Amino acid sequence: MKEKQRRSTTCKNCDSTLEEGFNFCPVCGQSNSDNNVSFTTLIKEFLDNYFGIDSKMAHSAVPFLFKPGALTNRFQEGKVKHFIHPVRLYLVMSLFYFFTISYLLSDFDLSTLDDRMEYRSAAFEDLKDSDELKMLSDSVKFSLLNDTLVSKYPSITNFAALIDTLEVNYGEDFIEDNKVSLEGIDIPISQNERYFDKLHRLARDHRVTDDQFMDSLANGDSSGGWNMNFFGGDGGDHVKQQVRKIFENDQGFKGFVLGNLPLMMFLLIPLFAGVLKMVYVRRSHLYIKHIVHALHVHSFAYLIYGIILLVAFKVITEENFPNADIESARAWPLFLFFVLASTYTYISFLKVYKQGWFKTLIKFNIVGFVYLFLLSTFFGFEVYISFWYY
Repeated sequence: MKEKQRRSTTCKNCDSTLEEGFNFCPVCGQSNSDNNVSFTTLIKEFLDNYFGIDSKMAHSAVPFLFKPGALTNRFQEGKVKHFIHPVRLYLVMSLFYFFTISYLLSDFDLSTLDDRMEYRSAAFEDLKDSDELKMLSDSVKFSLLNDTLVSKYPSITNFAALIDTLEVNYGEDFIEDNKVSLEGIDIPISQNERYFDKLHRLARDHRVTDDQFMDSLANGDSSGGWNMNFFGGDGGDHVKQQVRKIFENDQGFKGFVLGNLPLMMFLLIPLFAGVLKMVYVRRSHLYIKHIVHALHVHSFAYLIYGIILLVAFKVITEENFPNADIESARAWPLFLFFVLASTYTYISFLKVYKQGWFKTLIKFNIVGFVYLFLLSTFFGFEVYISFWYY
């Protein structure tokens, strides 16, 4: 259907008459491709060319989801026409998985600080209700307001009462939208301030030096276990700057690490296949077979983990289940889906390499432990590189 949509019966270059099945004009040699097509056709062709989202995906769905190892075996048998290519399948599933991770991380923050905590300005309402700003004395708060506004209510000496009066007379939007400058005002620090909140606040306070920030990170211990001499003078200074930069903008750092994860995982595919090659070295399988198997196994893992992460953190929430133990409610489906992914991978080993269940179980565990080591090593290295160059 797609090819017919792109075919023409007349050459666009020399106007020669063509049969619809011609790929090229027999007179001038130009490709028989009509570019004057609908936007919908272009989108369908883009999805097909780059992700294989067409009938091949539909044909591949059942063996991919319910018959572990089937797609790998059919690829090795040369039955590829009606099934999505392993690399395309991997790209689609990895795109879904890393998009899910990015989406979930966008809601997660080590700090509970928001914009007003940087103490540049505050709304009238914040001066009354903010846990930190309410500790300012009434005289300081009155001095922040416009004298004309204060003079209208000379009998009111309590700031909270003044805000309530302004809300009654001018409306809720008035006290929410009108702001005062807090430049030069020493904001009291809440006694209930969390450790990470304190670090975020200090990281954003340019009056605090890098050395002072590192001391705070070590809970006031100047040694703190941070041996900066190990990195040399410039290296130690760079480490301090990077640590502070991360606490100053942890969202940016998480995005930086996340941006490198797809490349890291893609580089692990040939290593995973290499582990399979070593474990099954006596079976004389070609390396490409292990590559294809690795792509299919990772694709299924991306799909299953992406789904359960969405369910765990977007469906199983305190809002939806106010009386439930959310941590336990999330732990069980996460564990079950881990078992499901592991079982799928084990069955695929049985179907692809055709050995007994006990020998396959031993090799499956060897591959799992080696891969876990590689995954941890690569992730640590990726975080280190991200930290050093963020």
